[in-house]
Amino acid sequence: MSYSRIVTPAVVLLIGSGIAWPQGSTTTVRGNVRDQSDASVVSAAVSLTNTATGITVKTTTNETGFYIFPAVLPATYRLTAEAPGFQIFEAIVTVQVQQASVVNPVLKVGQTSTQVEVIDATPVLTVDSPALGHVLERRRIEQLPINGRNLITLLQTVPGMEGTRAYGLRQGSQEIVLDGSATSERVYGGTQRRPPGLDTIQEFKVENNGSSAKFTRPTTVIVSTKSGTNQLHGSLFETHRNNALGKARQRQDFYSKPPQLIRNEYGGSMGGPVLLPKIYDGRNKTFWFFAYEGLRNVAPSTLGFQVPTVEMRNGDFRGLVDGQGRQIRVYDPYTTNPQTWAREQVSFRGQPNVIDPARISPLGKYLFSITPLPTQPEVNPLLGNNWFGPVPNRSRQWTSTLRFDHRFSEKDQFFIRYTSGDTNTFQQKFTQPMLNNAPGTVYILSPNKSLAASWIRNISPTFFNELLVSGNRETYFLGTGEPGVKYADQLGLPNPLNVPGWPGLYDTGLGNYYFETDNTQGYGVFYGIVDNNATKIKGKHELQFGFHYRYDQLNVLPDQQQNQGNHSWATGATSLYDSSTSRTNPLAVPLTGHNLANMFFGVMNYSNQFVRSYFYMRAKEYALYFQDNYKVTPRLTLNLGLRWEYWPAFREKNNVLSTFDPNRRAIVLGTDLDTMYRLGATVPSIVNRLQSLGARFITYQEAGLDRSLMSSTKRDFGPRAGFAYRAGEGSRSFVLRGGYRIAYFPIPLRPWSARMRSNAPLTARFRSSVTDATLTPDGIPNYGMRSVPTIIAGQNSRDAVTLNNANALTRGSVLASYFAANQPDARVHDWNLTVEKEVMKDTVARIAYVGNHGSFLEQFNRYNEPTPDYIWFQTTRRPLPTGEFSNVARRPFDQTVYGTVEEYRKTGWSNYNGMQFELERRYSKGFAYQIFYVVGNALGAGGQDFSGTSIIPATNQFLPGLVPEDIGSRNRLLNYQRDIAIPKHRVRWNWIADLPFGKGKWLGRNAGGFLDRVIGGWQIAGLGTLRSNYFTLPTGTYPTGAPIEMYGYRYPIQDCRSGACRPGYLWWNGYIPANRINSVDAQGRPNGVMGVPANYRPATAPLIPAGTTAAQPNMPAGTNLVQFWDTNTVWVPLSDGTIQRTTFNDGLHPWRQQYLPGVRQWGVDASLFKTIPITESVRLRFNADFFNVFNNPGNPNSIGGDGILNTLNSGNAARELQLTLRLTW
Repeated sequence: MSYSRIVTPAVVLLIGSGIAWPQGSTTTVRGNVRDQSDASVVSAAVSLTNTATGITVKTTTNETGFYIFPAVLPATYRLTAEAPGFQIFEAIVTVQVQQASVVNPVLKVGQTSTQVEVIDATPVLTVDSPALGHVLERRRIEQLPINGRNLITLLQTVPGMEGTRAYGLRQGSQEIVLDGSATSERVYGGTQRRPPGLDTIQEFKVENNGSSAKFTRPTTVIVSTKSGTNQLHGSLFETHRNNALGKARQRQDFYSKPPQLIRNEYGGSMGGPVLLPKIYDGRNKTFWFFAYEGLRNVAPSTLGFQVPTVEMRNGDFRGLVDGQGRQIRVYDPYTTNPQTWAREQVSFRGQPNVIDPARISPLGKYLFSITPLPTQPEVNPLLGNNWFGPVPNRSRQWTSTLRFDHRFSEKDQFFIRYTSGDTNTFQQKFTQPMLNNAPGTVYILSPNKSLAASWIRNISPTFFNELLVSGNRETYFLGTGEPGVKYADQLGLPNPLNVPGWPGLYDTGLGNYYFETDNTQGYGVFYGIVDNNATKIKGKHELQFGFHYRYDQLNVLPDQQQNQGNHSWATGATSLYDSSTSRTNPLAVPLTGHNLANMFFGVMNYSNQFVRSYFYMRAKEYALYFQDNYKVTPRLTLNLGLRWEYWPAFREKNNVLSTFDPNRRAIVLGTDLDTMYRLGATVPSIVNRLQSLGARFITYQEAGLDRSLMSSTKRDFGPRAGFAYRAGEGSRSFVLRGGYRIAYFPIPLRPWSARMRSNAPLTARFRSSVTDATLTPDGIPNYGMRSVPTIIAGQNSRDAVTLNNANALTRGSVLASYFAANQPDARVHDWNLTVEKEVMKDTVARIAYVGNHGSFLEQFNRYNEPTPDYIWFQTTRRPLPTGEFSNVARRPFDQTVYGTVEEYRKTGWSNYNGMQFELERRYSKGFAYQIFYVVGNALGAGGQDFSGTSIIPATNQFLPGLVPEDIGSRNRLLNYQRDIAIPKHRVRWNWIADLPFGKGKWLGRNAGGFLDRVIGGWQIAGLGTLRSNYFTLPTGTYPTGAPIEMYGYRYPIQDCRSGACRPGYLWWNGYIPANRINSVDAQGRPNGVMGVPANYRPATAPLIPAGTTAAQPNMPAGTNLVQFWDTNTVWVPLSDGTIQRTTFNDGLHPWRQQYLPGVRQWGVDASLFKTIPITESVRLRFNADFFNVFNNPGNPNSIGGDGILNTLNSGNAARELQLTLRLTW
């Protein structure tokens, strides 16, 4: 969409409407002019002059003595007020972005020629608004040690912010506006991947509670860019880090030096008046500004992973030993007896558990060849990481901004800004790096462009208008491996869809050793916005009213999930059938078979998924608002407002969507099938197969739905009510303020698009499986455990999956995700009550009670999942179904066609209540600081995309009677819980101070000349943080009856179970097997957890803990119980007289949603800097920034179910030194 399509209607709106909605970077300067008797001075002349540009605006006070200067850009100004018979009042005012400056001149009786006393009238207290937030001005942006020069990093100076989340609100509830242009992205709810450079930013402000009706989102970040001045000013900078200079190591950096680090950030900016010799002189009228910033970063980090030993790669699996010291036996699938399913253990040259190396599959041979060798070969990879090394992370970015400002007359001013940028990133996102640099990697490309323009019109001294027009375009691509390479073809694996990308290869039997692919995905989005704002002064009322229009193009490439392949070695190919289990539900003998051996032989399950391509979504927003800032008395201001919003339902340009009608049990199409075929959204073979299974297709008209398949509301009203009251006089004065509002925000598109793209017929998974009963030759599961392999990976596997095999689409593989009829917009109620006081000059203390309630968050009512095995056996006393219908027979809603059926509904909610305490000193006498403490509880259900508490399970997932039948009550019981991403306790601080060195200072008081230039002018600055954490109690073991005991750092331990002793602490009394407590092997070497106290009693344990000898209920005679140690195995008698072995899980663990205090984490960054004057107007600034200045390694919050805090890894990044030179003129 072209920018002209936005500008044209904007001009029409300005001519035909006087309404407004500003989220640009301007603000107001206002106040009341009074005499010494506190009487209003009517018709006083007030002027405001920008000290940098020389531009002066004038106004007069109204009948109540009130004046206002609208649409003022952030800068330093000189304000004067005068009236006949009074002395002139003059003050310096620093105006901050979207922060109203209230200056109340008091005129003294006298002659206008009397000497004028100039004062600093910049407000310290907020006396006219209930809003909470923070402003960071240009000087602090330059001085604070910001790690990464990213705007989002600055949010750590705002109380209540955790990333872009305010007081526990859902990700995506924020809007970041750059001169009025939206830079938040609506697909994932995050931010633009290449934000504007810090040299571009003049100031930024965050409002995250109690905002006026001007603001549409619960949290708004308003960013103001720089503009030119009457003088030509500019700067050049270079910032550098490397691993040879001040870079420390983390604990996991087992080598002699830290990983490679080469980071360069560089750029420049310049601005001034537009001067065309002999043609145009733009001083005091027309200004320009340009900035460029680039980044080159190579910053690998050390991580640990599990990799096969050298012996395993060569077929020797004698090292397959579990944590109890039990060997896992590997059986030869090629010796399978077709009648008894018996097998022989593998053996080579008389050595059991060893496979002839010549029998390795082509795929296994290649994958082992690209897997790095262990760096700690003594570690058992079944129990711990045996490879540590650098994981790549490389990035190249740039951004540039060009801005022009022009003042047509005293009544009209205009600016236009254009910003563009790009980012190109390669990183190892999953798994350890392989030698071919493909599995687990991601390439990210994301260019962006932004255009914003503003026209401010002063219609009269009491009426003005501001128009903002903006457009923002960003594209994004993410994929694994070199773009365009068809790795599946190279590996000899199925690629029926003929797509590029690395296939996902899973289930090796070693926890984090696999060959991952990130789903190819991306988007191309455009946000076009028109905001028009008007302000009318009427007596004591500042009336603001506005209009907002937004048009979004959201072209989203949903996850192309595993169309390259999703293949698994979990086939049972080297396991041994347990003849004591049913032949219709055969199970393996415990401790037999291993997926790594399956990988060696090349026996896999194969799957490729057809996924539709782009969604071409369109969205609009309309809003009207009215705000009355009523100055009831000089002490009391009331803030009353109302905002109405209407966001029509998303629509798809071609309406290539599908949903589900649960009453008709039919798939509802947004357009006809021929259109879907033509656009490549599906293929006839998928539709034909679904129809043969019994699926029905109907039109949206037949289903009684709108064309968009969803509905929206026109009743989003957001009232605002607040007050600010200044009490007391002099040193006893303080401000009490508070407010309440309702605001709305759109749920990010991803939870919707990720499920919608999975709907039939837009998605279909084609499979070949030796474990799924619907695909095995005899309709019985675990065929791979009972048969001789016929397909070998990389040898004859290319055609294992074909689109021509209709049977590859099975019953139960059809997903139906649909919208509830009512789709309200996500809503937030928030409130605060704040007391603030200037406790000393330039220092303010604030105490606030803060709360919010979020509602209408996304959730999925998932009501057709199969009944879990244990619950099925207990409730039916029947074996598991087999054959064609085995995948649907245990589902409660549909037993014919459909698998997962879920309703997308807005039933989630969140709550936050807390207190915040803040002390802030404005820079004065060489010192400034901010420190705040926020304590609060964030709880909620939903709002987690399509996982976690966003899923409402059906009652069949639990034993009867355990959960309520009522879905609301069930949702609250299962999902309402603490949000542990939001710390209960958070302390942050930042400061800047002049060092007492140099002429006139404590050290070097009499220094002059060269000495003063060396030791004088040094400053320090810093940022610090301290936070609390929680960890989740385990739900894979069960309470023993012993109370939970929190040890913290009381008991240091060494965990030697893996073959290497790892340091840590016994944080709480989790489960450690009794035979691994302070244990040693036959040679006297530690092989357990060393340092466990004598009084340790586990609060949790498996149902069959290690050392158990007593027979379990219903356990068949002759069972070797040792094989089931440390499991939750149970035996259930069935109605046919057989005993079924399974794992206990009633669905409702007693420790669900339970958390305990975890590790407190802290860190401090510091900066040392000095500005060196070269000439009167040229200065060189030197910075040394120390990130994690004390090199505090910290501990990760990695507390396991065994109660152990593992301290092998650092919890913080290691110290880094960054050096910067900046030349300014």
